[in-house]
Amino acid sequence: MEKLQTIKVLDNTLEHWLWVFGLMLCVFVFKRYLSTLLGSLIYIIFRRYSKENRVKTFNKLMLAPAQWMLLLIIFAFAVHLLHYPNYWEVQFYDLPLRSILSGLLKLLIGISFTWFILRIVDFLEVLMAERAARTESKMDDMLVPFIKDGIKIIVVVIASFTILNNIFHVNLASLIAGLGIGGLAIALAAQESLKNLFASITIFLDKPFSIGDIVTVGDVTGTIENIGFRSTRLRTSNKTFVTLPNKMMVETSVDNLSLRTYRYVNTTITLGYETGTDALKRIIADISEFMNHTDYIESDYVVRFNEFKETGYELSLIYNITRIEFRPFMEAKQQVNFQIDEIIRQNGGVYAKASRVIEMKTNG
Repeated sequence: MEKLQTIKVLDNTLEHWLWVFGLMLCVFVFKRYLSTLLGSLIYIIFRRYSKENRVKTFNKLMLAPAQWMLLLIIFAFAVHLLHYPNYWEVQFYDLPLRSILSGLLKLLIGISFTWFILRIVDFLEVLMAERAARTESKMDDMLVPFIKDGIKIIVVVIASFTILNNIFHVNLASLIAGLGIGGLAIALAAQESLKNLFASITIFLDKPFSIGDIVTVGDVTGTIENIGFRSTRLRTSNKTFVTLPNKMMVETSVDNLSLRTYRYVNTTITLGYETGTDALKRIIADISEFMNHTDYIESDYVVRFNEFKETGYELSLIYNITRIEFRPFMEAKQQVNFQIDEIIRQNGGVYAKASRVIEMKTNG
């Protein structure tokens, strides 16, 4: 033991080095357990705001930043147990190496703590989304990502100013004055971002669509999953994720398919001339009767003999199905098609067949 106290490495005894390495080893081995414990303790604050126990979700979000934050804090504490080596007293650009290393360690701790706070904001979004889902209004569903992004921006700005002031000793008054002078240049450089920001405010105020709506923007059709400060995200029918700038969502025509009251169907059927006009009249009357007594078909349907075609009589069928969702709509449309086919066959109708006339000429 006395030997450990006499042998020095980098101006520190072996005993001091062993204490430091032992402390760091314990933290490294138990960092996951300590992070989970810290997360569980902090979760107590939020427990009353959730109907379900979401401690696992909270710990999953907190795990990575909590581990790094604990490691860096314990490392900073361990470093203070050691004496700074005298022959490390060198300077880089008039800055002592000791100040540079100390500032770097503080910077890493500040970044990890900011990361930790941002993950808490992510969990707050989970709680807010849970509450918003229990209400009928979609306004609060749209507000959740806005609030989350707004809080994150505030956290990052406060953390940046704190780091600049306490670690790099930047005069905040001079910095803010400098930002005021360079504000025009920054605004010019970030005009696209500002346009997207104002567009997001327009979307929030006008509410042309909300989360969960199916919209068509240009040649993209999908379900709105997120409306952020800069962009809107859509999930297409192919399960791809499309991100569109909010400026485009405001300047381009947006067709909100979820707000329609029915789905439009326009189809034609061609019956051969051998069907005859009497059978054709009965078919039209029976199809009209069927549509008139079908509850999922709007009353403003059209069933008419449209025109003569080369292969037969062309019937025009225009109607609206009140089932908006895609699968129920397709199921209803299939039922209509089966019923129309049955009516045609019951009345002796014959579907027209494509025909081609080939005229052959001979010379002489």
